[in-house]
Amino acid sequence: MAEPTTASGISITALLIALLGPLAGQYAVIVMAALAGALWPLSTMDIPTRLSGAAFLLRIVLSAVLLTGSAAWYLETNYGLPVVHGMAVVAFLIGAMGNGWGPVFSAMRSGLSAFVRAAGGQEK
Repeated sequence: MAEPTTASGISITALLIALLGPLAGQYAVIVMAALAGALWPLSTMDIPTRLSGAAFLLRIVLSAVLLTGSAAWYLETNYGLPVVHGMAVVAFLIGAMGNGWGPVFSAMRSGLSAFVRAAGGQEK
């Protein structure tokens, strides 16, 4: 009687690693850099439970995963910073910002309104 083998399982695993390995490596860099950055504001926060701290980390890391690709692409096209290096830097900065995005968005809003006023010819 023939011995059962797992050659087909091993070949499928090897094929998936070969296909998805380069993509998974980039996401691993993003997750680790965002986690390292998010630990900084987490250490200064007053958190009532461990679950809320874990939810904060999950929210920041998922935000970094969603935003890092486009931000790294922008850095490469405008400033020449390679995407591979830019991803780690951007993910770390997103993590380090934590909940401090309010002043960033208000500055962007005031800058955009000043641009619109200047483009429209209105002076305040």
